[in-house]
Amino acid sequence: MLVGKVAGVQVTPSGGAPGSGSRIRIRGGASLTASNDPLIVLDGVPLENDGVAGSPSLLSTINPNDIESMNILKDASATAIYGSRASNGVIIITTKKATLGQPVRVNFNTKFSLSTIADKLDVLSAGEIREIVNNNPHSSDEYRSLLGSADTDWQNEIYQEAFGTDNNLSVSGSIKDVLPYNISLGYLNEEGILKTGKMERMTASINLNPRFFDNHLKIDISAKGSKINNRFANTDAIQTAVSFDPT
Repeated sequence: MLVGKVAGVQVTPSGGAPGSGSRIRIRGGASLTASNDPLIVLDGVPLENDGVAGSPSLLSTINPNDIESMNILKDASATAIYGSRASNGVIIITTKKATLGQPVRVNFNTKFSLSTIADKLDVLSAGEIREIVNNNPHSSDEYRSLLGSADTDWQNEIYQEAFGTDNNLSVSGSIKDVLPYNISLGYLNEEGILKTGKMERMTASINLNPRFFDNHLKIDISAKGSKINNRFANTDAIQTAVSFDPT
């Protein structure tokens, strides 16, 4: 959502695995040894971007469909508000909320995706390897005996067409011009183009914003939950598939 939209912010994809997220740098890196990740503030709550066990990144636990706006603090004001934790900048995320008097709105959207590898490394085929071994005067019978009869493209064996689906349901409105509410549910199921890679995420969010005494007292209540099931594919298979004997 931030790619190419904010000056001085670099967003670099960290990989093609499901939910792998991106590396975000605000005004570049400031340290060679310490973390250069910006501080994430979700609805006013600072979150340490050290990652969550079992999840590729902290941001992957947040449903993008719940986000209303994202703001970037990248100057001295960030440090003045949030202290030394904001030395690498701040990403302020605000989730969707209802307004007073809003009629009931029900929104459902679903997305389907199909991913495939764009290009593979160009390697020798089984026939080309047999020709090299058999026609090389320095090849011994020992090497020739190691040649098999198969013709296997190991890169085809480890990659797949990956299917993904993203479903989101939200209900928002206001009860008697006193209690605006926004409730959302999300389900994401995404396969990786490297076989066995898969991410399943279920999210729930509740925002209550009651107003009392003719809107003189405002209370904001927010609760969010996320459950992620991950199967991390073994990326060593990529190098092995390139170098393994296709015969």
